[in-house]
Amino acid sequence: MRGFHCVDPSHDRIEFTGADDEDLFRSIKEHTADAHPDLTDSQIKEMMAGADWWQTMATSGNNAGSSPSAYDK
Repeated sequence: MRGFHCVDPSHDRIEFTGADDEDLFRSIKEHTADAHPDLTDSQIKEMMAGADWWQTMATSGNNAGSSPSAYDK
């Protein structure tokens, strides 16, 4: 089981899970379509992989507390 969580001022913390990375991606994509429509599929996959730019955002500012990458649950 894979996990990821999103923290944003526009909503409470949301936990995502999936059987694998593809399943987790689909779950996150459903959320971003409404809550974060500017995120591309590539950006979502980079966030799941722990891209440097995302690790910085996930630990500071408005998104502090978000997952810096996908993780095993």
